[in-house]
Amino acid sequence: MGIRKDVFMEIGGFSDMRFGEDVDFSYKVKEGGYSSRLFEQSWVYHKRRNTLRSFFKQVFNSGIARIHLTKRHPGSLKPVHMLPAVFFTGCIFLAVMAILVSIWFMAPLVLLWAILFMDSSIRKKSVVTGCYSVITSCIQLWGYGSGFLIGW
Repeated sequence: MGIRKDVFMEIGGFSDMRFGEDVDFSYKVKEGGYSSRLFEQSWVYHKRRNTLRSFFKQVFNSGIARIHLTKRHPGSLKPVHMLPAVFFTGCIFLAVMAILVSIWFMAPLVLLWAILFMDSSIRKKSVVTGCYSVITSCIQLWGYGSGFLIGW
């Protein structure tokens, strides 16, 4: 994001948030009455996490940051932000019910994983990518969802 120095100074620059400071900054720009626009020819490079553990840590911290953002910017929490927490608690419920009542309680998750696996494998023509899609989808949803709940 590019921004004029006077606007940056007026809105107070970046906050001291450890995670979510970029989203906080964007909210401050908007709340300050400034507009933004897309420059399609611009390039942005992001550091990618190169292990599943570091990816989990990143999305977990993003879940926590969403709660901090909600406190700083009332009204910014949308129902979609809560969905990973609902998924995470649903997975725990299904796993407990599978242990206590019947393994069939795992059927919705197995079906979801099968759909993710097949879709990704077909689209990318790779069974390995299909496997990683299931793993990373779970990490993303469980990480963000658990971070969101802990932050709450």
